[in-house]
Amino acid sequence: MAFTKTILAGVCAAALAWSVSAVAAEKFGADRHVARGVACTVCHGPDMKNPNYPDEQTCVQCHKKDALAAKTKDMKPVNAHAAPHNGDCTLCHLQHEPTENYCAQCHKFDFGKIP
Repeated sequence: MAFTKTILAGVCAAALAWSVSAVAAEKFGADRHVARGVACTVCHGPDMKNPNYPDEQTCVQCHKKDALAAKTKDMKPVNAHAAPHNGDCTLCHLQHEPTENYCAQCHKFDFGKIP
């Protein structure tokens, strides 16, 4: 019985390690910003001991909303960037965490992979 529990614990630990490494391997938005030479202070302000939390106004300084809506005009089933009640960019594009389909809280939209 102890041997079975040991094997089961090992399998569970291996599965957990694999799932964590799969998430860690995914590039977050912040990783893409850094790869393009965007310093953390551009979004979080100069005081990294007390960083600002970026909001839509932070994002649109570089990512113009009209241009983004035009770039994603063929997004199906609808263009989330042109929605009449489009919210803050960071509701979907979390930057330091996996992205989220925020629209799915009320709608049945499947946008696939959200960058």
